[in-house]
Amino acid sequence: MTKKFVCAILVCVIVLSLCALPVSAAEKGFSVADTVIVLSENASITDSYAASRLKYYLDEITCDDIEIVSGETQKEYKITLQGITDDNDGSYTITSTENELVINGSGNKGTINGVYRFLEEFCGCHWYESEVIVIPKNENLTVPNGINIEYTPFFEYTETDTRSSKDAEFALANGLTGGIYKDLTSEQGGAVEYVGGSSHTLVNQYCKPSVYFEEHPEYFALVDGVRTGTQLCLTNEDVKDIVTAQALALLEEKHNPDASLQILSVTQADNGYYCQCENCKALDEANGSQAGTMITFANEIAKRIKADGKYDNIAIDTFAYQYTRKAPTAVVPREDVIVRLCSIECCFGHTLDDSDCKSNTAFMTDLEEWSRICNRLYIWNYNLNCDESINIYANFGVMQRNTQIFYEHNVKGIYQQGVYYISESDGEFGEMKTYLLSKLMQNPYLDFDEEMTGYMTAVYGPGGVHLKEFIDIVTDHAVTKFKHLYIEEDSRFSLPGMMPWEVGRCDELWEKAKSEAENEKQLNRILRSEICWRYWKCSNMRSEFSLFQHPYLFMKARKDLYNDFVKFGITRMGERPNHELSDNDLRHLTRRIYTWITLYDEPIWDAINPYAVTFYELMEKLYTIFTDTDR
Repeated sequence: MTKKFVCAILVCVIVLSLCALPVSAAEKGFSVADTVIVLSENASITDSYAASRLKYYLDEITCDDIEIVSGETQKEYKITLQGITDDNDGSYTITSTENELVINGSGNKGTINGVYRFLEEFCGCHWYESEVIVIPKNENLTVPNGINIEYTPFFEYTETDTRSSKDAEFALANGLTGGIYKDLTSEQGGAVEYVGGSSHTLVNQYCKPSVYFEEHPEYFALVDGVRTGTQLCLTNEDVKDIVTAQALALLEEKHNPDASLQILSVTQADNGYYCQCENCKALDEANGSQAGTMITFANEIAKRIKADGKYDNIAIDTFAYQYTRKAPTAVVPREDVIVRLCSIECCFGHTLDDSDCKSNTAFMTDLEEWSRICNRLYIWNYNLNCDESINIYANFGVMQRNTQIFYEHNVKGIYQQGVYYISESDGEFGEMKTYLLSKLMQNPYLDFDEEMTGYMTAVYGPGGVHLKEFIDIVTDHAVTKFKHLYIEEDSRFSLPGMMPWEVGRCDELWEKAKSEAENEKQLNRILRSEICWRYWKCSNMRSEFSLFQHPYLFMKARKDLYNDFVKFGITRMGERPNHELSDNDLRHLTRRIYTWITLYDEPIWDAINPYAVTFYELMEKLYTIFTDTDR
């Protein structure tokens, strides 16, 4: 027997012996059921709130009653929450030993953020939608020894806008800090709020033409030689005085000195009619961009508001939007001026750094220029089809990389615009996008596929795996080298290159998902989300919407789709007010699906409508007669 062979035997014996030894408490951690939650005697209201949420979820998981104590405790095992007052709001550390878990949180949000991170990563909780929260049962839940997590938020401001993001619990759990669409109490750490309006405030909120234009047309934009109330003249000294006075009056009423950050929006109106007067034109030409006047004006308002030192936690926000998107060359934003760069012209099927996409190449140039001169750069990003919001919008392939690009260019805040105006029901995948975008703003480098799979399983049940395949198929067809995905997408030309066999495969996937639903809630969620696919098929006359079939079946498919719009509470099909769903049967039965909106409610269709209904009913009777196999 050789020495090597003997040594090998000894190694095996030692390994097997070690495996057979009982796992020490230090290795396996300690039971949550044996713990108390410990707060300092002078704990903040946010730390106390964090403790109450931690207790609630741990009680639900362990079916126990975890105690919260203040100060010292003789309990052997404990979860200690410690808030730290500093400027790094939202940061936290999570560490554990053989008998204690410690969550240290910074500022108003750090402890709360740390608690939800622990609940998600070590307890299996997930907040996928406001109405889909996963809380696993585990009476033997343990806190592992050796946890060592340190986290600093990637962005100081994160916001999106569909139904779930307006829910406080969803927002806290998934790191949304913006306060445009939700109220977070001081106990919950508050939100980063806009004081007054959050966008297009000039002429709409400040220095309104209805008040000033008649007596002082010089306050407003000179466009092609004519004064118009579309925008302000930003070099007019009286305008600066008026906007400053109105902003200070608003702050006097609504300023919160305890907030980590509040924002005052000084932003151009939503049109392209900027001032061309001699002074504005000279300033713009000196800067190579209309942003010259906009940034100069925002800097001046910020300087005046900060003059007395009363509003140190206020930042002034302005746009780099459409005609102001290009960065100026001669003026630099103050440190307390936020520039929100808007990606409205971009393609959302190609990543922003795709060199073959000219729209995105131009935006990247602007992003790089702004990131060089702006200390507080924010992004207004788009994740929707504004015209046909119910149609499938396959931007899933760019969401992660684009968020990474923003972070890598020193962006401090992001607003991810979605279908904010569809509040009752989501007929596309807007709720899933809200979840995924929220998680990406928490960590742009997470496992995107894992998060999507987790969402689909929780929301749709076992059939979620089939819908993941559907997402992959439509994402592959979102764009081509010559076809892009903009925010105003005609459904007839979306998903280019979808072959008949691929359409058939997608139909199979939806049917499989429905057949595997475990309960009515899952089935209804699948049916609700399927509307976006049915919308696309209707617009492109595929599958059950094909013209190559009996007229009754063609019309029935359309009527069934309309009825499901109503059933699932879909009342708007696009962003504009006249994009509400019409009740005209003739258009639902025969016309292009985009015309199913009140924009096309001409009297002639109402006059013809009764005849269309009669024709449909006649077709139904004839179809029934000819297909009656018992006759």
